[in-house]
Amino acid sequence: MARLADGDRAAITPAFDLLWPVVSQFCRRALASAADGEDAAQEAMVKLFARMSSFDRDRDGLAWALTIAAWECRTIRRRAGRRREAALDEAARASVTGGDSEALLAARELAAAARAALAELAPRDRETVLAALSDDPTARPSAVAPATFRKRLERALDRLRAAMRVAPATNPKKGGGKK
Repeated sequence: MARLADGDRAAITPAFDLLWPVVSQFCRRALASAADGEDAAQEAMVKLFARMSSFDRDRDGLAWALTIAAWECRTIRRRAGRRREAALDEAARASVTGGDSEALLAARELAAAARAALAELAPRDRETVLAALSDDPTARPSAVAPATFRKRLERALDRLRAAMRVAPATNPKKGGGKK
């Protein structure tokens, strides 16, 4: 690592050969998906070699590499959490493949609850959420700055989550709620 920090290009291959197995195993274990683990490990290695000149020789090189890998894993987890990729993929897979009837019923109930919660939102929040979900880039208001739109979306999604948490408990058809 010190040789790489000094600019010795001959040290790239040995450093990669030593770091790759450790970083890739760390990322695969940190993330639920093997594909996400590989992506995180690749990004971590790219960043590691790009930042090699800032390596502090007084510190442990492996700890530095694993710290970069941990940040990449965190980034991928946050990105997936924002998109709710796992839940959507499972629901789509169940509806396409036929899945088991229980999973299909659960996906339908979830979709119905989401529609009900979305209907309870203020019109501006509903438009913001629907614009964010749309594949059409013109669905987003052009007069709104991207940062403003992201903040509106964050707040609208917070309200949607709160409505989703409340909806089943207050639904008299489900047998819960106040009487």
